[in-house]
Amino acid sequence: MTDLFPDTDLRHLNEVAASVGTPFYLYDASVLRARLDALRAALPAVDFFYSLKSNPNLSVAGVLHDHGAGCEVSSLLELETSLRAGATPDRILMVGPGKSMTELGRAVELGIKAIVVESAHELTQINQLAGDRGCVQDIALRVNPDFHAGGAKLNMSGRPTQFGIDQAELPAALTQVENCSHLRLCGLHAYMGTRILSHDTVVANVRNILDLAAELMPSLQDQLDFVDVGGGFGIPYYDGEAELDLDALGREVTPLVQSFAASHPQTRVVIELGRYLSGPSGQFVTRVQQIKHSKGESFAVCDGGSNVHVAAAGQGFLRKNFPIRLLRDGQITPQEEAVQPWTLTGPLCTPQDVIGKSVPMAAPKVGDLISIGQSGAYGPTASPVNFLGFGAPAEVMIDGASLTLVRGRDTVDARLAVQHPQDLRADSCSNPAVLADLYSTAPGNGLEGTAFAHPCLERLSGLQPLFRETGARLDRDPESWTALWENPTVRALTTIGVPEEFNGFALRDSGLGISDCSYGLHVAMVERLARFDANCILALPGPSLSGGAVLATGTEAQIARFFNGYRFGPQGTFFAVTEPNAGSDASNGRSTLGMKNGQLVLNGVKTLVGGIARADIGLFFAHIEETGRMGLVMIRPSDAPECVKIERLSTNGLRGADLCQMTLRDFPVTRDMILGSGGRSLRDGFMAINGVFERNRPMVAAMALGSGRGLIELMLEDPARLPSYQDLLARHTALLVQLVGVIRAQESGRPRVQDISRVKMQAVSFVDEVVRRITDQDPMRFLCDAELRRRCRDVKAFEYMEGTSNIHLLNAYRSYAAGVSQ
Repeated sequence: MTDLFPDTDLRHLNEVAASVGTPFYLYDASVLRARLDALRAALPAVDFFYSLKSNPNLSVAGVLHDHGAGCEVSSLLELETSLRAGATPDRILMVGPGKSMTELGRAVELGIKAIVVESAHELTQINQLAGDRGCVQDIALRVNPDFHAGGAKLNMSGRPTQFGIDQAELPAALTQVENCSHLRLCGLHAYMGTRILSHDTVVANVRNILDLAAELMPSLQDQLDFVDVGGGFGIPYYDGEAELDLDALGREVTPLVQSFAASHPQTRVVIELGRYLSGPSGQFVTRVQQIKHSKGESFAVCDGGSNVHVAAAGQGFLRKNFPIRLLRDGQITPQEEAVQPWTLTGPLCTPQDVIGKSVPMAAPKVGDLISIGQSGAYGPTASPVNFLGFGAPAEVMIDGASLTLVRGRDTVDARLAVQHPQDLRADSCSNPAVLADLYSTAPGNGLEGTAFAHPCLERLSGLQPLFRETGARLDRDPESWTALWENPTVRALTTIGVPEEFNGFALRDSGLGISDCSYGLHVAMVERLARFDANCILALPGPSLSGGAVLATGTEAQIARFFNGYRFGPQGTFFAVTEPNAGSDASNGRSTLGMKNGQLVLNGVKTLVGGIARADIGLFFAHIEETGRMGLVMIRPSDAPECVKIERLSTNGLRGADLCQMTLRDFPVTRDMILGSGGRSLRDGFMAINGVFERNRPMVAAMALGSGRGLIELMLEDPARLPSYQDLLARHTALLVQLVGVIRAQESGRPRVQDISRVKMQAVSFVDEVVRRITDQDPMRFLCDAELRRRCRDVKAFEYMEGTSNIHLLNAYRSYAAGVSQ
């Protein structure tokens, strides 16, 4: 059955095994696209949705979305995965018999194409959520019809089941929908069964479901937008099974769809498919670890078994063999070798860990690879990957000439990190953070399902003693930041934003239980760490603004030059824009890049935060005399130390930011040091850099909010003070909800400058009010507590975070101007 494998050069399997280890899954993007193309060719009038349950890998979903498929999701993670894959809400359906209020709330917030409703109670829940948000949510009713699918390997309708609303109960459900003012019925859904290989069965299902829809629609107030006839298309796994005949299916289903469309021109027919699209794209690869013979049977024990490929072990299937081949040195073992039956097992301590029984093959050797085809669906996420602690395997995608790791292998540290003990019966008053949470967080507060509710944030709590101690030391010694860098979790957090190929401190090794970090989660981490001490955040030698600018406008060589230092250790960076008497408006600056004695030289004076005194590389904003335009120049101060003078300046707060003045005198420059010298237009370059600035400003808001919350937690070390701060805790939560809106706008590529300005201004106002409350109501605590005094002083420094003394006026003007009609 070698035809049931992707047409992948077998040498690539050896390459992947050598690079990421075994076991692993390899997905072929070209197969994903080809499967969708074949469906469209056979059924051109049908709208196809990809069921993420079959394979929720972000890159798999991204390939299919980019090729035109919608996304059908069954959980909050699948919903967020679809968004991250590029799907817009109007191309997302949510299904499932037990959706939580958090999942429903997020779907309503987004306004997805439709929530597929499975019960009368769910109608009430969604109507309430939509009413709370003042919107109308589109829904579809999932029907459990009176007919069933005779040719499905697993029937899911037409019998007693947890799925959908019985056909006999539809009239009552339709009446309930009409009485729900915040719901709009836009679709009908039925899913008969799965692994259907007979086109006759699919045709009968489509006919029956469309007939049911046609029967119901005259009684509806409005025409339906779509009828989802399910899917369930199967793929062959075993000897004797044949591919579903798409040509025959198209010939018989297309007239049914056309006839339905003629009577109901506003209603599309939808088919949702998972296994059919993803299954043939993937193969599972494991390595032979041991060879043994027991009582007349031959065994090859592999490093991956039912723990990572439970389907091949027979769960949900008959106990038959998937397509299997033995690979050695990048080739299928020669057919002329003696063939005998072999049992293939995994490493588990159970006799049920069998992924191939009596497989006819040449004698395997230790180190050989076993490849199992038709494995792109219901693989690692459907398997008990944590059994015996082996963890999830690596997942790789091949797309033309590119090989990409699309999910890293689980690490021991990451899996231990989520087992941080928490005493559920502990007196909450003994923990100020817990006490604050009791009065500022509650179900329905708007943060559920957002980055600010991510479980990894709680794992940051172990850093609090380090941050508080180091924050105090930074006030006296700016070089104390090295204590932070010694912590592996802090190292990984510091290098967020460094491209993977240059990052020697991956998040998957951080102990936080994550392997990547979205923009929203990064903002949430900054807010949480600022509760401990914002001083420390500013002292960390990360890429910051300058790294974003290099990625936005730099050439490949400039990107490599800038980030290469992060392979091996810390690398301080700087972004030099602000000048004395000119603020952060670079157009008023006097720094210049000009010619002197036939050599380009840089001259100017900048005032900036970010540890420039210990920085290795950074960007310097200057007027380019040759063109009369502004430009960014990438410089290493160590390249010409005699031309650089750096002075630390005294500050009244946030001394970890290490405010300095840099003076350049005839610093030698070559043209390849001018950012974007590869030919990008000036306008495009400045637009990109402006985008970098706009993405940074919510970080400043997060630091302000976290700093304020941290001050409140300091005060709540005496629980009796809680009544004085309850309103501020509620305000903190409300501002986080606003910040969520700003983050989502950024992530969707549609940021609103006025919203960013408003939330940043309100965040700074919030932390100012926290300080005022502390000094007004508890002056003795303020006077007697050195840490409290220092951190109250620090929050007053947020004005110069953007390098200008009138930032509040600038933000107010931005907000005002955004609301003025043009």
